[in-house]
Amino acid sequence: MSQQKTPQREEEFEHHKLGLLGVMMPGLAQVGPFFNILFSTVLVAGLVGVSTPLVYLVAMFGIGATASTFAQFSHKYPSSGSFITFITRALGAPMGVVVGVVALLGYVIAFGGIYVFVGDYIRQNILGGVEFTGATALITVVYGVIVLVPAILGLKFGMRTTITLYLVEIAVLVVFIGGVLVQGGKEGLSLLPFTFEGVTDPKTLALALSLTVLAYGGFEAAAPFAEETANPRRNVPIALLANVFVSGLVYVLGSYALVIAFGTGDIGALTKDPNPFVTASHAFVPFIAVIVTWVFMSSITSSYIAANLETSRVIFGGARGGLWWQGLARLHPTFNTPWIAAIAFVAPSVAIGALSTLFTDPGTASGFLGTYGTIGFLLMYVVTNVALVVEWFKDRRAGERGHVFSRLVTPVVGVVVLLIPFWGDFQPGQAAPFSYLPLLTIALILVGVVYMLLLRSRRPEALAQAADLLVGADAEEPSGGTGRAVG
Repeated sequence: MSQQKTPQREEEFEHHKLGLLGVMMPGLAQVGPFFNILFSTVLVAGLVGVSTPLVYLVAMFGIGATASTFAQFSHKYPSSGSFITFITRALGAPMGVVVGVVALLGYVIAFGGIYVFVGDYIRQNILGGVEFTGATALITVVYGVIVLVPAILGLKFGMRTTITLYLVEIAVLVVFIGGVLVQGGKEGLSLLPFTFEGVTDPKTLALALSLTVLAYGGFEAAAPFAEETANPRRNVPIALLANVFVSGLVYVLGSYALVIAFGTGDIGALTKDPNPFVTASHAFVPFIAVIVTWVFMSSITSSYIAANLETSRVIFGGARGGLWWQGLARLHPTFNTPWIAAIAFVAPSVAIGALSTLFTDPGTASGFLGTYGTIGFLLMYVVTNVALVVEWFKDRRAGERGHVFSRLVTPVVGVVVLLIPFWGDFQPGQAAPFSYLPLLTIALILVGVVYMLLLRSRRPEALAQAADLLVGADAEEPSGGTGRAVG
């Protein structure tokens, strides 16, 4: 394989190599389990009641199929370009560009929704509900700058910050889970939450699966760190799979503790409680109840820093491959980080979140932007699974045998599971603006297609060379990288 190299390419990200734990942390943190247990569990329980932990468990194995796809590709093509590299290698540069644009726009929009949610949360719960014109927008911008800084200051600093914040939320969850289980909850321990006792309708089960599948979003954060990881062919695939199963364990045990705390016979109290985690903490581990707000901020900040570290590298990888403005591939002269790519991701996300408050309330804005943006990276997950199937057929034509389960059956399962959230998002009869999601999704795809066509007409050489330029140097070396392991 021919690959153009420059002095910059040879020096990229060589100062600190991540070990297995280091490359796991961005995915673990980005999933943000405390945030999802705090809010998503109530929504899921409203659909499937006592069976909530079982649904989280089923979703873990379902999204694990897509994690396996990323692991297979990361073993073969370790690259900061992540899914853009994988799709380009299997389906061609035009498809890689389209999906790359759609997914990155999806990330920008989704995180814009979360930014405005966090900004309003800070306004209400930390700043005492301050009221002045543009308060939420201003807080959103300030918070966006705060979580951008670690992505610029360096991988080592960003990772250590992420690990510290993640360990805080996990420690609190472990204490909560242990406190509830040791005391037997409200009615004693029970295996009822691991049955379908609470499922009354296949439609509500599908909607609950949709929510829980989305809760695992961000597991793929390990993939873009391949070029900064020692032995990436081994460590990155392990990290991708471990991110799903560790997060799944936290979700299952956390939701089980919450259900048991309220009692399997009174699940209605859980679904009606505006803050069930605080209520359960008061009953079983009182000191946790008073720090929930700060642990929430720790969880969401850790998730944001991890997302900024990850996505800046995906943008960097695409720019290095010539798929968009190559200024995005510049490294900071002091910190050796893709700082322009980080700003390019964070700035529009914060702007979308802040500006949305001019048109609607923060709750509606965060819900709609989060849902719409999620569609972008769900499409990316689907196409990446399809790409692995195509790669499997290519390998067979080249004489390679085996891998039927991991490279054919598993990605097909991944696609089937991912269709569930699409079904939930495109339900007919939804109120505006959610009723516009099908048309807005088509518009998102068209933006990707138009950009690809413009690139092909103006810089055809970029598409011709992308497959080689996107792949990191480690993809050519079976040894898997050098350098001092961090983490």
